[in-house]
Amino acid sequence: MGWKKTPRAPELGTTAREFGMKKFDGNARLSTGWDGLRKDIDLWSPNGNCLVHLHGRGQSRRGPALRLAVDTLLAADCQPLLQRFLSPVEYKSLFPDTGSEATSELTHAVNFELYIPAPASGGQAFLYHTATRNFFAWIFGKSLVGSHLGGALVGLLNSMNEFRSPGEDNVSKMLDYMDKEGYFDMRNCPDHALAVLFFAEHFHFKDLWTDAFAHCVGMNEKLIASPGFEHISRTSRALITRSRLEMDMRLDACGRKMSTFLFDDLSDAHLGLSTGARAHLDKFRSFLHSYYIAKLGYYPPTPSDAPNATFPKSISRQMCTEFQKLYDYLVDKSFTSTNPIPLTQQGGICVLQNVQSFDQRNKYPSLEYPLPRLPELEKSLSLKGRISKHFSFPRRHKLTPNPRLVTFAAMSKATNREDPVLEACTLVRAYRGFEKDCIFNPNRADKNDKLSQSDARKVRWILIYSTLQTLLAATKVPYQVRDTHNVQYNLCVLTAGCPPWNERPLKTLLRSQTDQVWEDYEMSQKKPQAFDSPLDRVEIKPDIDYHAITHRPQHRRTRSESTVSAIISRNGTVRRALSTLGNMPELHHPRPHRISYHEILVHGYGNGTNSVHISGGESPLDSDATTSSRKLSEISRSSSSEGLSSRWSHTSDERRETHSPTTTVSSDYRRDSVESLDMSKKSIKEYLEQPMSACGLARIPSSIYSTNEFGEELTLAPAPLLVEKGLEV
Repeated sequence: MGWKKTPRAPELGTTAREFGMKKFDGNARLSTGWDGLRKDIDLWSPNGNCLVHLHGRGQSRRGPALRLAVDTLLAADCQPLLQRFLSPVEYKSLFPDTGSEATSELTHAVNFELYIPAPASGGQAFLYHTATRNFFAWIFGKSLVGSHLGGALVGLLNSMNEFRSPGEDNVSKMLDYMDKEGYFDMRNCPDHALAVLFFAEHFHFKDLWTDAFAHCVGMNEKLIASPGFEHISRTSRALITRSRLEMDMRLDACGRKMSTFLFDDLSDAHLGLSTGARAHLDKFRSFLHSYYIAKLGYYPPTPSDAPNATFPKSISRQMCTEFQKLYDYLVDKSFTSTNPIPLTQQGGICVLQNVQSFDQRNKYPSLEYPLPRLPELEKSLSLKGRISKHFSFPRRHKLTPNPRLVTFAAMSKATNREDPVLEACTLVRAYRGFEKDCIFNPNRADKNDKLSQSDARKVRWILIYSTLQTLLAATKVPYQVRDTHNVQYNLCVLTAGCPPWNERPLKTLLRSQTDQVWEDYEMSQKKPQAFDSPLDRVEIKPDIDYHAITHRPQHRRTRSESTVSAIISRNGTVRRALSTLGNMPELHHPRPHRISYHEILVHGYGNGTNSVHISGGESPLDSDATTSSRKLSEISRSSSSEGLSSRWSHTSDERRETHSPTTTVSSDYRRDSVESLDMSKKSIKEYLEQPMSACGLARIPSSIYSTNEFGEELTLAPAPLLVEKGLEV
């Protein structure tokens, strides 16, 4: 007998590989394989006076896995942890009196040992010790480990709630830790975005969920490659896909509108303007187009052959910033949409009605201030004109001001030029130059239209307001999103109907570390189906195998009915596809018996090889032969018509029933009249001028051909309605 070998326990490395354990370095945005539960070098301090054993006292000969400082544990308010896993003697040495604080001299002089057993064994014990290790990693500011980052964050908050003193603000400490470790930096990082989304959805943190959701929507095409994608709920996946589709469609629509500066949205169908006002609107639109050509080099910034009209994100944000400043330069902040319309805004073009109609059509939230500032020039001039008509004053030798200067001063006064930030905007300066040119250098059309300066300001304001609303729809980011700079993708997602859950108290969502480990272990056993690539998820097969159609073998036509049945039986793909649309009658038409060769005979000319003799008289025998031939022709034609109607019972197109002239030819056929030859030529000409068949490729053959060399009459019915393999419709 020899020594009996005991079964060897599985190594920790094997368990770590089974669970796919990784260490997540948030600041470096790097995840590496991790197998440090036996001895974690990140949590091993040479000067530490507290040894942490990841097993019960006396249950294993393994050494400590962690070496820490007790004073750091006390500073983190971990008294429940120490009370639970320290020996009573060591705990009393730290806290001599119940409720008193530990002395600093004792914490440095004595070595302590924590024995933390797992409530289960196997995989559950491994996950429990990993969660315990993450709790110490939070205390000492180290990176988390786990199968996916979201699960590690959820487990950490549960551990903090269990091992820290009651009344501590664990949520704020948790968020500070995530920010410090870089887990909150979700820009261009699908792993972080999915982890934060999973964490926020688990504990129902609404603002945090919206922040992560916006980044997930922007990086939708990259999420499937992240290990955290399979752990988020199906509802969140559906919302991400739906929001991305909606955002792409909205950006494409905004790009098409901005390419023409809302030419269709502000057309006569939606905006009723006079001829002069419409001409001024087109002039201002041309000014904006020329401005952005000079600024960007070309406009619109998307090529005409691009798959969509979405503007680049940087250009959309730049244009939105400029139009926002132009809006602030002209807006009248003394009026809101809830106030009655002031007297200065009444008369002429109704700005409020037009901008509200634009917002309702496009479902945009209305801006707080919908009206512009207007000059007070017209009223003062009209008042002076009425006074001068009734009263005469002696002329004074005083220089009268230039009306154009007065108008320009009134237009400049009706702005918010006090803000130097607005004056620094290039679009605002260009707009001031445009107004100045309209006053001092009006063209002939402006003089003929006689559009007042107030109405001209209103027309320009309608285009500015509408353009700003369109650009805001393409660039506005939810206020919950914190980091928006240095982001390559769009974040202008709509959060209506989100998040997909109602808020609940946090204490109802927290659980013990043991319960969380059991849940994580059960989820790990439900391994999702593995796919080599996203395209392997669904096998896509066409309803019609076009490759088989184009490469099918060429079969010679035969008269066998069994061959036709074999061809139809092999062609069941389209029939199965059409069966989903309902029961459809199936047509079966027999193929006619048709010889592969026959002579081409023309009335009066024969077959082109035998000589034809034309005589002046006709013998009784020839007359009888001709009469009998004509009778056979009529009988055959009637029978062919009946067969045609019986076989083509599902069509009613009479254009298919064209007939060729009756032709009865024999090698020794003679006619004694030149007039009959002319009639034959005329009949041939009429036949050649008849319309083509439905296919447009060949004329419909006649029902009666000549007799063959055996003296048998050839009766040919129309081609039957047969469906060859792959050609069904």
